[in-house]
Amino acid sequence: MVAVLPLGCQGPPAPSSVLSDHERALYGALADAILPPDDQPGGRALGAVEYVEQLLGALDGPVPAVFAGGPYSGRQPFGDGLGGASGVAPDNQFAVFAPLDRVAEATWRLRLYGGDGPNGPVVGLRDQIRQILAEADRYLPAPPDQLTAEERAALLAALDQSSIDTLMDLVAEAAFAPPEYGGNPDGAGWTMVHFEGDSQPLGYSLYDVSAGRYRERAPVSGPADSDPEPMDDDTRAFVTLVVTFLGGEEFET
Repeated sequence: MVAVLPLGCQGPPAPSSVLSDHERALYGALADAILPPDDQPGGRALGAVEYVEQLLGALDGPVPAVFAGGPYSGRQPFGDGLGGASGVAPDNQFAVFAPLDRVAEATWRLRLYGGDGPNGPVVGLRDQIRQILAEADRYLPAPPDQLTAEERAALLAALDQSSIDTLMDLVAEAAFAPPEYGGNPDGAGWTMVHFEGDSQPLGYSLYDVSAGRYRERAPVSGPADSDPEPMDDDTRAFVTLVVTFLGGEEFET
């Protein structure tokens, strides 16, 4: 069984030229200030720039790149009916963006380009991002690609809180949204937080027709076998103190 994609809905969702090269570099530096790289990838490596480019240009392509399709991305195969995975996977329907009705398209045009909204003038996200980058440019001590971690943090801190909140939302979306939206390359953000990503059509509880029961591919009805990111003793003691202070108690299943 292979999914059939609607004609006329496939193709590059948007051009990658909304921001200038300098703006892209500056945005990447701010993304690394929000999600600093260490032994894990930072905001820039997790596709923050590519994500915001695709978002800002979502209505520039032949098909609006706003809502990814589905239900399957092709990252998981079908079940084999015996409680395991088959060797057959559906096509990536996430890459087929859904058409917008006229109300949704008008709403997204207002969000991205701005204009007269029902409650007054709206500044579009394109202008917001350019204004944030122009403000950051005033405090730039060196070319964006040459900033130290401390300089990136200071650059972010120089912005007003509204700008910081906007950037934090967008960088988080880039890091953890499905890769079809431009960020999270190869699921790197999901890997970082130990999330397997979209699970369908395989799922986690697989029915075995020969045995007449479900087999769990991953812990669903019980606890996981191990903690992928166990807390050290100091962190556990601090969390226990906070939980106790708030009137709770520590327990394990």
